[in-house]
Amino acid sequence: MSRISVLVPVYNVEGYLDECLGSLADQSLADIDIICVNDGSTDGSRAVLAKWEQRDPRVRVIDKPNGGLSSARNAGIDAATTEYVCFLDSDDRFHPNACAEMVRLLDQTGADVLTFGSTLNPPETRDQWLEFVLSPRDAVFEGYDSGLMFHEASRPFSWRTACRRDFLVEKGIRFEEDVRFGEDQVFDFAIYPRASRTALSSEKLYEYRVAREGSLMARMNADVTAKMLEHVNIVDHILKDWQRGGFMGMDDENLIEFIMEFVMREAIRQDDAGYRKIAAAMRSVLLSFWDEKTLSSMDVLATTRAMVTKATLAPKGMGAAARRALAVAYYQEHKHADFMLRLERRFRR
Repeated sequence: MSRISVLVPVYNVEGYLDECLGSLADQSLADIDIICVNDGSTDGSRAVLAKWEQRDPRVRVIDKPNGGLSSARNAGIDAATTEYVCFLDSDDRFHPNACAEMVRLLDQTGADVLTFGSTLNPPETRDQWLEFVLSPRDAVFEGYDSGLMFHEASRPFSWRTACRRDFLVEKGIRFEEDVRFGEDQVFDFAIYPRASRTALSSEKLYEYRVAREGSLMARMNADVTAKMLEHVNIVDHILKDWQRGGFMGMDDENLIEFIMEFVMREAIRQDDAGYRKIAAAMRSVLLSFWDEKTLSSMDVLATTRAMVTKATLAPKGMGAAARRALAVAYYQEHKHADFMLRLERRFRR
């Protein structure tokens, strides 16, 4: 009996699908379930799936109206019956030993959640941030851990995560279907605080195709203001979930550091109109969960406090020159803080 299901959301990727499913056909662990969720594709993706369904009895196709990536992943979780589930985007590939290593590591550690490494496609891609977040160290964390949540190479990208299916079902963890971009962040902020045990692995089990032409990520990256407004929406979902889960107040300073980095660091670099639109949306969300006094008195880095009080909460915001100066100071302070964290983490290995 299969112990792991690979959930593959499919939407208009006929040019990549053979390569993706071929990587599953070549897995060293043969006994796997492959659940492909056709999310209302309008190209030839369904025909490619039909071919694979006939060729490989492990492939099961679920057809549904278009509802987005989160909806397709949720349909896959609902259809899975195995002990473990993992995710493979239909324009990416697994390395040949991926499923075998996931099962081995989850069995060995007894973790609810396993997060592993990834290589980049094309391999000559040079992106320091991607190379860092896709290269976790080997570690096991018990319960909630602030370092895991905010300082390890553990976020984002749910496709380099495998979970015990019963954990997702028992905790009611779903992908947010009204988040059209960055749903991985919401998912990660849901799984890590709720997991009894989380394992990180340095094994590179996944091959990630970097922002293919026509992908949602590529389209969103072209409109920074729209992207940051969607980031505000993501933050709103994260905070609502943490409020429901009873996690608010547990790690607020790190949460604010994350929010300012995730939204306002880029917002202050936009023109006046874009900045004010993003800041107003961010202000509204923050004040739904904290009052101004609490936000202003948090023990965060100096430039983060300025980002909160001057760039976000102040009704008139900041002028262009002041924003430019803050952007430089923020970068310098956080670059040093990040270096010290990485140095500390290196000595912990």
